[in-house]
Amino acid sequence: MRAFFYFLFLTVAFSQTMVEGIVIDSNGLPVPYVTVTELPENDKDDSVNWYVTNQDGLFNIAINDNSKIKFDRIGFNSNILEFIKDDFTVVVLSIDSIQLDDVNVFAKDNLNYLAKTSKSGGLGSFSRNGSLNQVPSLVLRTYGGYAGNVSASFDAGFARHTKVMYNDFDLTSSQNGLTDLSIFPSFMLNSINYKLNSGVRYGSGSIDGTLELDSRRISDKIFYSFGSYGLEQFGSTYVFEREKSKRTIIFGKTDYEGNYKFHNTASGEKEDRQNNYLDQSFIAMERQFIINDDLMVNINSMTSSIVRGVPGSLSFPSLLATKTNEHDLYSLSFIKFFKSSSLKLFSTRITNEEEFDDPNESYPILSVHELSSNKFGLDWKQRINESMDYQLIAEKKSDRMDSTDLSNQEIDNTSALLHFNYINKKKLFKLSPSIRFDKQSSTKKETYNFGTRFVDIPLANSGFLFDITINAGSAFQFPTMNDLFWPDGLYSSGNPDLEPEDSNYMDIKFISNNSFGEFIMGVSTKDYNNLISWQPDENFKYSPINISSASRSTINLSYLKRFKDSIVRVSYNRYDSNDDEIDKSLLYVPDFMANIFYSVDFNQNTSLVMNYRLTGERIAQYESSFADEITAESYGILNIAVDQDITIKENNLKLNFVIDNLFDEKYESTIGYPEPGRSFQFAIEYYL
Repeated sequence: MRAFFYFLFLTVAFSQTMVEGIVIDSNGLPVPYVTVTELPENDKDDSVNWYVTNQDGLFNIAINDNSKIKFDRIGFNSNILEFIKDDFTVVVLSIDSIQLDDVNVFAKDNLNYLAKTSKSGGLGSFSRNGSLNQVPSLVLRTYGGYAGNVSASFDAGFARHTKVMYNDFDLTSSQNGLTDLSIFPSFMLNSINYKLNSGVRYGSGSIDGTLELDSRRISDKIFYSFGSYGLEQFGSTYVFEREKSKRTIIFGKTDYEGNYKFHNTASGEKEDRQNNYLDQSFIAMERQFIINDDLMVNINSMTSSIVRGVPGSLSFPSLLATKTNEHDLYSLSFIKFFKSSSLKLFSTRITNEEEFDDPNESYPILSVHELSSNKFGLDWKQRINESMDYQLIAEKKSDRMDSTDLSNQEIDNTSALLHFNYINKKKLFKLSPSIRFDKQSSTKKETYNFGTRFVDIPLANSGFLFDITINAGSAFQFPTMNDLFWPDGLYSSGNPDLEPEDSNYMDIKFISNNSFGEFIMGVSTKDYNNLISWQPDENFKYSPINISSASRSTINLSYLKRFKDSIVRVSYNRYDSNDDEIDKSLLYVPDFMANIFYSVDFNQNTSLVMNYRLTGERIAQYESSFADEITAESYGILNIAVDQDITIKENNLKLNFVIDNLFDEKYESTIGYPEPGRSFQFAIEYYL
């Protein structure tokens, strides 16, 4: 296999520049589905290179040095970008018949996208959860080593209250309401976008926020990497481009032996962490067709196959336990453009076959689940005039399960969302109200969000200007299949009469963007009601009930400064949470979290990225009649990456060296699941 990659390294590549950015309109709103085209340097060049921005207006395109880029979409005036100076570019398209000089402060670069905070993909591409750890408000809970499950939550909330989207696929499991991020190898993810308090936009399961993962790439490349604990990866990306169609194929494989030493606090000795291997392969394909200027067709698919050992906690399951997963994702969408509107018709299908097998003689377990989710709907966007627009989304979703635990079950959901924007340029404020309706079986939920933004407010007589954003609204989560349909047995039973969990929130942010950098101070409060908790009855039989309520308040301070060749970002979150039932802090919510990100380009070919995450103390286990309360200690993790570009006779080769957990910190993000210590990874990327 290595000889194959060495052979491919002998082919020729050309010097290119990666351009990343976002396309917005004169009101500062993202413009989706804009065609981004590299213009040939001369008339004799008949090569084709184009890209289409995603639903949030984001794009990345690799162009030849000194090339120009053209941005087109019906209803907007075209824009040609000639000089690229920034690592993250904001492109403004004026509405057709409206001049560009109408662009004002609403188009400023006050956009909270991760893409604009990272100059190098080193940590994002090959560090264990490197990109995710750079999101200041995101908390990862891992379950031991590279092969362990990974869940994510915003502001240290419940993992089931954070929705994960991948290329517009909703990955939330209808069985348990969670998403295991370990199904994706880190090198597959190209960009990460996150939205807090997104319950109206994404519905059930997005009470705290939504994490949007994107694998779309635009450069032909191959890579090979190896690292600690027997980690070995290889993969490739190929783009087949024509003037009106494009096919992008990404495939790869990960092998991980996984066993490592850890410090057992109970015995005080170093022990081996066993049964932590991983065998993972995947292939993803995106097909885009521009039928004509006003019609596009997108087809996406992904297949992921994983076989892994299940180390579990230090006491369960046995070292013989294994888990296999087969994920298949398919989507089809048609996008029709009009002069002042667009219509998207879409359909998605997700299947997941999972088998857990523990042949332990004393307590053997064989659990098989077959999950499928089908969704179709429409997304209509209409610009009413220069200052007003709205969006209407309607969806129909059906979840099915065939399981050894739950037998055959199904849940149908329907939803409708209406979002409205009003921009007052003279008085410099924006209103964004939205409302959503959901129905699951006989249960109905209504949620709302009211957002407003005031810009360029003067700060006394200092000469500084700042913006204020205010959001207030509600969100919810329907009960999962486990909650509703768990079979009535000797020790447990589901509850078909459960009510949805719901939440109300308010957050205020003060944003100042000046020559000293970008400062953000935010305060948010949130309450949770009808939380589902599995409780024992007088016979110690567990079943879920709507019993608990909770609250959480957050203070956020962040600072971002761009220098000529470097970026510094510092953030600090302070949490105050309470479980109202027992009057204690919520499990795993730390006192605080701090994050320091730094990237520097030493020269045109060499860069360094560092990310330090400090997590404060948190309660990992409540006191009970059979257990003591456990407080997990504070810990800090430093990850660094060095990128080196090498050009030999126009061949483009990138070397990447990553150190995760540089200080060899001993920690458990989840009680009973010790993490590996310091690890290394080296990668070679070759751009074809």
